[in-house]
Amino acid sequence: MVAWGHPKYRAQQVYNWIRQQGVTDVALMTNLPQTLRAQLSEFSKPRSLEIAAEMVSKDGTIKRAYRCADGQMIESVLMPYKDGRYTACISSQAGCAQGCVFCATGQMGFARQLTADEIFEQVAIFANELQQQKDQQQYIDAGGQEIQHGRATRLSNVVFMGMGEPLANYRNVVKAVNRITNDLGIGARKITVSTVGIVPNIVKLTTDPDMPPIRLAVSLHCASDKERSDLLPANRRYGGLDELMPALRDYIETTGRRITLEWALIQGENDNADSARTLASLVQRYGLRRDMVHVNVIPLNPTGGFEGTPTQRQNVNVFVKTLEEHGIACTPRVRRGIDIDAGCGQLTSKIQKKEAHELQSFIPSINSASSIVGVYEDDATVDDDDAAHNFVLHSNSVDFESDEWDDPTFSSDADEQEAARIIALVQGTTIKLDELE
Repeated sequence: MVAWGHPKYRAQQVYNWIRQQGVTDVALMTNLPQTLRAQLSEFSKPRSLEIAAEMVSKDGTIKRAYRCADGQMIESVLMPYKDGRYTACISSQAGCAQGCVFCATGQMGFARQLTADEIFEQVAIFANELQQQKDQQQYIDAGGQEIQHGRATRLSNVVFMGMGEPLANYRNVVKAVNRITNDLGIGARKITVSTVGIVPNIVKLTTDPDMPPIRLAVSLHCASDKERSDLLPANRRYGGLDELMPALRDYIETTGRRITLEWALIQGENDNADSARTLASLVQRYGLRRDMVHVNVIPLNPTGGFEGTPTQRQNVNVFVKTLEEHGIACTPRVRRGIDIDAGCGQLTSKIQKKEAHELQSFIPSINSASSIVGVYEDDATVDDDDAAHNFVLHSNSVDFESDEWDDPTFSSDADEQEAARIIALVQGTTIKLDELE
């Protein structure tokens, strides 16, 4: 504002419009002079995320696919509850490199990390929209009865359970969480970060003074290494349960905070009493305090790339009862937005397939004017050679691994590393040459 010749307080006015009143249309910011509104309209935009698709479930769940400035697609979900709570489920990466076989995002591969701004903006959009609402929200419950929410003006909870692995984008997630707590006033205990089990960053999270005291959830799903590695390849990558469980025990003892173990119930695989007893034995064997462990169970959300099916209600009841008999709290969760494919990655996958089909229909021979390359960048503190190559090269992409890019004349290791860094930056950028001036 000062650089444009305006008083400093104009910045606070713009901030108040966006954060306190949820207004992002510059034309509606009536206490700003016309000249400033014209400048803001021409040289700035209040959002970097563009809504590419939106679906609303009969249970009130809102699922959105956002297009980032570089064309990458991410998803966010807003879930209303009967008691008036609103929970935002947000993404931390475009795609995911962890390869969980039952997850639509894992099936599509990894594109890039989201910035702290892109993560925060998903929450801020929902928070602003709820703040603008004047009337009570309504939704239809499973029995067809119309329910009115007691509160419809505040986002109450945030879960990092959308696309991507939050702890593989550690620095940006920490920055975003701080903005969510400071700028939006959502308490850290109302924020849940879910991880597949990135052990080095769980260890880091245990004592990190920069991360507010969020809730930690771990996607466990199986209590033996073989079964878990089959479902979640990251289990093997990060040392298996022998590394994960002690890290969780240390987290509990150091922070004094309870952890959540997430368990997707798959018919005939991990949904019986024996599976529950094996889980209870796992908790006991590694010395986790049972009163500091809470298990969330939910029937599997089916995806096209996985043959498993959701468990039945009676199996849910047996699993929950068995765990409780072993002194472990367990809560069955209701799948939200099933009619709109609210599982992470499902809407984006549909949009990408649709756009790819349309593109092939209109441009049978794609030229190199719109290369899209995804490259893996992991903030975890261990090397992962396999994950480093888990990216998708589209048919019109430059192949940086071909022989013509090999240059044996680097004068030093530092030069070679710098070249690799620049290539990685190029690979993480989408450039449409025909739009450049």
